[in-house]
Amino acid sequence: MKVVRATLAAGLGFAIGCKSAPPPAPPPAATVEHPVKEAELTKVTLSPEAEGRLGLTTAPVEIRSLPDTRVLGGVVVTPPGKSFPLTAPVAGTVLAPVGGMPRPGERVSRGQALLRLVPLPPDPLRVDEDVALAEARARQAELEAARIEELARDSLVSRRELERVQAELAAARTTLAAARGRLQRQLTGAGAATPGITPLTIASPDDGVVLDLVSGAGQVVAAGAALMTVARLDRLWVKVAIFSGDAALVDPAAPVTVDNLQSETGQRLLKARRVLAPPSADPLSASVDEYFELEQGARLRPGQRVDVSIPLRSRSAAPRLAVPLGALVYDLNGGTWVYVKAGEHVYVRHRVALDGIVGQWAVLARGPEPGTQVVTTGAAELFGTEFGAGK
Repeated sequence: MKVVRATLAAGLGFAIGCKSAPPPAPPPAATVEHPVKEAELTKVTLSPEAEGRLGLTTAPVEIRSLPDTRVLGGVVVTPPGKSFPLTAPVAGTVLAPVGGMPRPGERVSRGQALLRLVPLPPDPLRVDEDVALAEARARQAELEAARIEELARDSLVSRRELERVQAELAAARTTLAAARGRLQRQLTGAGAATPGITPLTIASPDDGVVLDLVSGAGQVVAAGAALMTVARLDRLWVKVAIFSGDAALVDPAAPVTVDNLQSETGQRLLKARRVLAPPSADPLSASVDEYFELEQGARLRPGQRVDVSIPLRSRSAAPRLAVPLGALVYDLNGGTWVYVKAGEHVYVRHRVALDGIVGQWAVLARGPEPGTQVVTTGAAELFGTEFGAGK
């Protein structure tokens, strides 16, 4: 038995010794030299003098009860009934008023003369005929007046008869001058006023701003042709296209916040309220239009693009992590960061996940612990200092 066991052990050892070695591991697909953790790249240490020049201020991360919002793009429009397209009541030639034609963007007042319009004859094809008839009547009136004047010198007619023929002569000459003026305008398009023609004055229907000027001085326009547009800009609306599936989530009673996307000094965030307007929608984008009226004095222009933060009623105002809006900075790829104060003159860039913007607050889905001090003024300067873009 001892011999058999020794033989089996020797055979098993030989089989194990003859088994092939495992293949070598494949080379790595990529090699990263000098790897550095993200946290080690985001620490900025400032000297006391540099920190004073930057004027940094901090605020704690808070837990705030903020409503759920949706930020959508909008466009500023003129409310219905506040835009006044001016058209030509009759066919005629456009004349500039005293002081010249108004320019687009110029403010005008109610009753101010914007332009004048010299009417054309109802039937331009009969202008030659009207001139011929007026000339014949004028010659007849001149002959009649000459005969009556000779008789009046011999006291053969009354003074009243003489005055009658003189009035008929004056009327005939006025009619002839008007007919010749119409013929001249038809042939040359001249805009100058002619004797016997009283131009119509087109006045501003209300206080407002000239949006566009379609017709210029000297231009011949048809009846109903557009001349210019005057609009009141004291109250503007914002038109927002909302996805049809989200339209029922919009809180109709809550005011919205409009961001005019301008960095210049002044009020950037404006309040607006929902107003009733004719229903409209876009089937191609599966969206419906909602309108919001801006507060009075908003320095925006029709056609300007804005961002609108709309509260939703899908969720109550639950406590959520929030930081002041000025604490956010964006990197090249659109990532959002804040600078956390890690010590005296030491700041660490911390990545956050933005959930939304409500007024002056940025709601975070992920970020520093509540109570952590973050930079609210000067965060962009810190970002530039870190990457060498600041001066």
